[in-house]
Amino acid sequence: MARRQSRVLALRALFAMDVGRQDPQVALHQALDGEPEGFAEYARTLCGGVLQHRDEIDAMITRFIRGWSMPRLAAVDRSLLRLATYELLHQPEIPSTAVVSEAVELASTYSTEDAPRFLNGVLARIAGEIGRPLRDRDQNQQEEVEQPDGPDH
Repeated sequence: MARRQSRVLALRALFAMDVGRQDPQVALHQALDGEPEGFAEYARTLCGGVLQHRDEIDAMITRFIRGWSMPRLAAVDRSLLRLATYELLHQPEIPSTAVVSEAVELASTYSTEDAPRFLNGVLARIAGEIGRPLRDRDQNQQEEVEQPDGPDH
């Protein structure tokens, strides 16, 4: 629950930076004002990471948003994609399925009806590209089923 709240706070700050063109320090301060330090600490990590690696993150997202460009994306979707892509690229201790699930849940709350499916698709492709596929376990099970199990096959 703490990471989810931290992601919400980071999303608010990133959105304010993107749409409101707020200074990162001001946006982060406003988003974190009055929040428990436990939530604020990871939110700071997320925002700082997105800002530090923004060119890399945006380049990765751009490769996978078929038929779209970064400026055409809804601002909340752009912020969510940046946030989740940062976590996928630079927070390997967090399972990729958790990162993507959280982004999809936040999209369900803060974006349009189509956003969760769109974000899921983009983030799943990014995760696969960087070697953190979402269905690693499911793929292994599928491969076991498809392999012949004896000389009769």
